[in-house]
Amino acid sequence: MKFELNKSGFEIIENVFSNEEVNEIIELLEPQEINKEFGIREFLTSRPQLSEKVFSKRLLAIVQKISPGCQKAIKSIYFDKPPNANWVVNWHQDLTINLKNRLEFENFKNWRENSQRIVVQPPIEILENIFTIRIHLDDCSKENGALRVIENSHKKGVIEIKEWMLNKNGIERICEVKRGGILIMKPLLLHSSKRTENQNNRRVIHIEFTDKELPSGLFWKEILELKSSNSYVV
Repeated sequence: MKFELNKSGFEIIENVFSNEEVNEIIELLEPQEINKEFGIREFLTSRPQLSEKVFSKRLLAIVQKISPGCQKAIKSIYFDKPPNANWVVNWHQDLTINLKNRLEFENFKNWRENSQRIVVQPPIEILENIFTIRIHLDDCSKENGALRVIENSHKKGVIEIKEWMLNKNGIERICEVKRGGILIMKPLLLHSSKRTENQNNRRVIHIEFTDKELPSGLFWKEILELKSSNSYVV
């Protein structure tokens, strides 16, 4: 699994969560909040019951398989792409992290600040040591906005998107994932998604992990400590 992630930049694993486990997660979603917002940041930080369900023994075992030294998640987002809130996500890489504070360090650039978070593009070695797990609460097909990725593009560092768009080099893959499955990806992987073409939701919990530490004095905006799990073998 780790070999495939490093080789292609992404990996799909089906049946990580059973139908019963997915139902339990959905039951803990706050309907009024979820219905009015199609993207919620720091989603798991203030939801301990939900966090406990999401960080199942099987998911933690997969995290440890990918990165044995990983003890924290650094970002959690919930999003949906329902028929009444449909949009296109253009080709891009995930190049930023969220921090609590700002200090000037070499190769930390493109700082942005607002009332909720401080965003920065960190050095390439930090980006290379982050991986994302997207937990799918619905079947996700090409008809309802499945992620599209360019295989192996994570190995090319930071890509100039406008220049790449002229030729679109690389093999495009559509990452269809069934309910209860996960998509693992590297943030430097080029990815995009189209509009939903059917009437189905695409509910996803997006979590980013790393075993990399920040320079002394910088702090992650969100940290979710992971409990070790040796009881489930992947």
